[in-house]
Amino acid sequence: MKAVPITDSLGVELQDLDMSKPFDDDEVEVLREAFDRGGVVLVRGQKLRDEDQDRFVKTLGNLHTFRWGTQVEYLSNVIKDNPSLAGSRRLLFHNDGAYREKVASGTCLYAQDVSPTSPPTAFANTVRAYKNLPQEIKDEIENLHACNAFDMYETEAEQKRVRLADYPEGADLSGIQSYEHPLVITVPHTGEKALFVNEFNTSHIVEYGVDSQRGEELIQTLFSYAYAEDNIYTHHYANDDLVLFNNWAVQHARTGQIDHNPRTLRRLVLESLNW
Repeated sequence: MKAVPITDSLGVELQDLDMSKPFDDDEVEVLREAFDRGGVVLVRGQKLRDEDQDRFVKTLGNLHTFRWGTQVEYLSNVIKDNPSLAGSRRLLFHNDGAYREKVASGTCLYAQDVSPTSPPTAFANTVRAYKNLPQEIKDEIENLHACNAFDMYETEAEQKRVRLADYPEGADLSGIQSYEHPLVITVPHTGEKALFVNEFNTSHIVEYGVDSQRGEELIQTLFSYAYAEDNIYTHHYANDDLVLFNNWAVQHARTGQIDHNPRTLRRLVLESLNW
């Protein structure tokens, strides 16, 4: 098996890997290193059974069980009565579960049936973004926390940032889930620091307050480093592409709205890592 960099900023493509059988010890080590250091792991063009994808992800850790009782979710516009919350709209950059106390370790998407017009997934390297910050910004954010929020009742066609300052006084906030996390986290295994603010869920910096001008200026500065053009890899799906990403080291976004053409991705979430 070979691990080939996808871009200079993030991503590793695994080649010469037979996904139809269990991995040997050397292959497991390559996969773990690709997940830790590459942030995004790509395997192209292998027709996978469900158990093949399951085994691949379980090599790294334990699967999350969704609220409907299974360990699989389908991001699909053709499956009827599909319980997924992702919908068909464009999705802003985010870390899965940033608004919860326990944040997912990673996510795996397998393209079962995608059309040429299927919107791609973009990935931003938040480890690299932190490294590129000026030292004075690093010093300022070292001990600060972000309030990350999700509005369960928001139904607008265009996804927007959940910013508590934008809600009118007296608004019903019972549908908003939120949690405070450090602006700077330490990525498991590597010990590298990464930014933990995102353009979908980050409402404000806790220590500066909901309406702080300086807090908002600082958030926008961090966004400018996270979403710099040279810090992003955009993956355009072909059938049988498998993408696995480290939810602590990268953020992801759906860059456009899903049209009427088929788009079905089988999704597994790593609840925790096992090594």
